[in-house]
Amino acid sequence: MFSEGKVKSYHQDRGFGFIEIENDDRDLFFHIKDFPNRQVEPQIGESLKFRIAEEFGKRKAVYIVRADYSDSELDAIDVMHEEYHQYKSREPRESKGYLGKIITIIGLVIIVVLGYKVYEKYQTYQLNQQAKVEQLKEEQLQATEKIKEGLSHLPDIVPLPEKEERRVQSVYIERQKAVEKNQSFSCDGRTHCSQMRSYEEAVYFLRHCPNVKMDGNNDGVPCERQFGR
Repeated sequence: MFSEGKVKSYHQDRGFGFIEIENDDRDLFFHIKDFPNRQVEPQIGESLKFRIAEEFGKRKAVYIVRADYSDSELDAIDVMHEEYHQYKSREPRESKGYLGKIITIIGLVIIVVLGYKVYEKYQTYQLNQQAKVEQLKEEQLQATEKIKEGLSHLPDIVPLPEKEERRVQSVYIERQKAVEKNQSFSCDGRTHCSQMRSYEEAVYFLRHCPNVKMDGNNDGVPCERQFGR
């Protein structure tokens, strides 16, 4: 139901004012946005028809029209506003459902694109790693071939100078003779120098045979007086 009242005040720069209602000591707040034609400014003392609603706990005028509107026109406005509110009450749910589907599709597309990018980067990484391994193998083969090539130019045996070769042969011959002599010796119970036939035999007995008495000063040289050592 529409109520009636007159414009008591209006702040044009801020777009709001107050309506004075007969038999009501409380003035009613209104805003220009609740007029069907915002281009026509309300005038002080102008009669208006409106409905009263609450917003944030305070009363305000809504569906404001000029007083010259007939009852049939007001009924038509009521019907129009009712249909509008029913539409607005459905719109958020419908918009939300539609928007939710769009967001879901966009999210799936983003996930697919990101997954493909990650897979592509992984494939590139694998190929790069494989190329590095192959390059390393090739470098190792080349290095091995160079080493072999360098070794192929070396003689199998490096010859010694003639003088050094004769000295080595002399030392080898002396050692062979000593080995042959030692092979002819054996521990047979003799323990004194007087029983030895050569210095080499005394050395053998001192080093290999038990209980010998041929090194009185324990300097490792047996039978020093006998063999002039």
